[in-house]
Amino acid sequence: MLDNADLAKQARALDASDPIASVCDQFERPEGWVFFDPNSIGPTPKTAGAAAANLVDEWATLRRRGWAERDWIHMPARLGDLIAPMIGAGPGEVLVCDNTTVNLYKAIGHALEINHDRSVLLTQADNFPTDLHVLQGFVHSSDRSLTIRYVETEDDAIAALDDTVALTSFSHVEYKSGARWDMERIGKAARSAGALALWDVSHAAGAVPVDARGSGADYIVGCGYKYLSMGPGGPAFIYVRPDLVNRAWPPICGWMGHADTFSLPKTYVPRDGIVRFLAGTPMVGANSLAQCAAEIFNRYGPDDLWARHQSLSEFFILAVETLCGPLGVEVTSPRDYQRRGGHVSIKAPGSGRVVQALIDAKVVSSFRKPDSIRFGISPLALTHVDICDSVTRLRDILEKQTWKDPKYANVSV
Repeated sequence: MLDNADLAKQARALDASDPIASVCDQFERPEGWVFFDPNSIGPTPKTAGAAAANLVDEWATLRRRGWAERDWIHMPARLGDLIAPMIGAGPGEVLVCDNTTVNLYKAIGHALEINHDRSVLLTQADNFPTDLHVLQGFVHSSDRSLTIRYVETEDDAIAALDDTVALTSFSHVEYKSGARWDMERIGKAARSAGALALWDVSHAAGAVPVDARGSGADYIVGCGYKYLSMGPGGPAFIYVRPDLVNRAWPPICGWMGHADTFSLPKTYVPRDGIVRFLAGTPMVGANSLAQCAAEIFNRYGPDDLWARHQSLSEFFILAVETLCGPLGVEVTSPRDYQRRGGHVSIKAPGSGRVVQALIDAKVVSSFRKPDSIRFGISPLALTHVDICDSVTRLRDILEKQTWKDPKYANVSV
């Protein structure tokens, strides 16, 4: 039976044999703190401070000339090319822009224009709320008789596909359980039924494999501020299958998506390719911070980062079950790595209060009602030793029942 000393020794050995352990050196690591928060902000690149200061200097000195003398105008496409390998896409196929909700709207509207003779939108009953809300918005506002068909499992989804389904809209990784859906399997079934497939990879991109081309995905959207570490409220991204892009206008027609942007014509004509999904002026500040992380991702092969995430997450499960299993902790995410996403979810006595107590122990996780504690495993900024130390702190909180202190009664997410 493994004990804490055995786990600590194993953690040190795994870190010593990690071929890309140096990636952690490129991110800020506040002394004593360990961050596992999968619903918020990824680790800070050490270059972010200088990038922010440089932008302020350019703002003060260049002003309007910055649009001509810097690459501000081209950053959405350039950043898209940098992160494209992390979602299995190629150059010129991804844009970094707007936020996930807006990009969901663009993708859904585009798909409905292509499959205009179909009326059903197929989605997970437990999909992330914003995904559901955007779908519901189309049903509410469309002059077509659209309906949403909700399913619980992959098998249910495949059984529900028929010639009325215009679009399937699923999260690649479920935001509570961390369960990963099979993009290739669902995509193949959708194509056979004549439906288009949209995937939200917010809880996957930058942590676990996403394969836009190999899975035949029609649309992919996701946020940049989780595992991609693009900063607070960082920009999101959108991928559209290249042969679909020009088949319909983008639902949001803005001047940056115009074929002749700077002639400022009165009549809209969309650009060719993914850039037609641009709308308004690029977010230069957000993009400048996003570039810091995107450049780091571009230095490493996706397979190496995914392998690192697998090692870290499987060691986390081993440590939790070894040290905390006897104290009533249960891992609720899939045990099969191929079915698991960026985070690992557990149940524990007093789950929400435990999360609050962990913050005082300098371990940041997140809580989702009714009883799910989520630990986001960043392949960029965590070590196996970090994980061993954090699970030890979790065990101490459970053993001493620290979480029962009244100060932890106000539970946040």
